[in-house]
Amino acid sequence: MKNRKSNISFGIAVLLSVLVIGFCTTETVMSQSKADDRRKQQYYAEMEEIYYHDLRGLLEESGYFNSGITIRWVSEEGEGRTYTVMIHHREIDLLSSSEKEALMQALSQAEFDDQSCRFLYEFLTV
Repeated sequence: MKNRKSNISFGIAVLLSVLVIGFCTTETVMSQSKADDRRKQQYYAEMEEIYYHDLRGLLEESGYFNSGITIRWVSEEGEGRTYTVMIHHREIDLLSSSEKEALMQALSQAEFDDQSCRFLYEFLTV
């Protein structure tokens, strides 16, 4: 009887040890994943801020002071980010299609170099 109790106790101890080890391993992997996500978010936040200021500078150099700039992004898992950049300025409405295309090309020079990101531009009418 005593031998059977010690076998059961030993079995329970082994089972608990396996559960604790499994839990610790899972938490470590999840914590590393969260840290990677935080680093990635911080990277994008820094790049977006630089991009926004470069974009504003290009618009001002082109004579479009006080332009409204709205940047929205969508992220799909494994596909990176797609940015939609909406620019509003009364003078842009007066440009021809070819002039708008040239402005769009100039603005694309401010894009940060990340192969997983795509940029789309829209000129909104005021």
